[in-house]
Amino acid sequence: MKTFDLAMRNMNRTWWGITNYNTLDKLTHAFHMAEIWDKTAEQYTMVEKLLDPQSDLCDCVTDIEENDVLNYLNLLAFKIKYPGITSGNKTLTDNYLSSGVREKRSAGYGFGGGYNFGWKRSLTDFDGFNFNLSDIELLQDVAEKLADGEQVMTEHVDSAEHWKLWRKMVKHGMEESGYYDLAVFMFCMLN
Repeated sequence: MKTFDLAMRNMNRTWWGITNYNTLDKLTHAFHMAEIWDKTAEQYTMVEKLLDPQSDLCDCVTDIEENDVLNYLNLLAFKIKYPGITSGNKTLTDNYLSSGVREKRSAGYGFGGGYNFGWKRSLTDFDGFNFNLSDIELLQDVAEKLADGEQVMTEHVDSAEHWKLWRKMVKHGMEESGYYDLAVFMFCMLN
């Protein structure tokens, strides 16, 4: 009930949660995130017993500037601000590039394909990227050099048909190993 109450209390706040989504979308996302945190908490309990915070692994995990975690999180934030920017869809990316400034997310309402906490990118993918630059300075490079084919989710949870799409996305959102990886990251960063 806590998750439902949280989403409902904040449903009229445009800045809360995932923006440009309807209430059912926000509820779906809130329950999905609660499930992710529950599964990660199970893994965290195990990690806490097995891992030494002074280990070489934690040294590596906490070096987020060198291990590309910080770059990956910046890219994820960029994808949330500009849905479809890495899709390879020239029409979509040209819309962002021609606007000159960040406009309301007119291209879509989110992203499809789910998340993957495994590092599929090589470390060289981020070479030359400086996420401290303005969005305008980064848009073209992100659209061209970090294209991954990730499509925009344009359907809202407004019908049984669209719910099937959302259900598939949240059901297959993260591989089982992702919960362990997230638990290790959290443990090392917090200890």
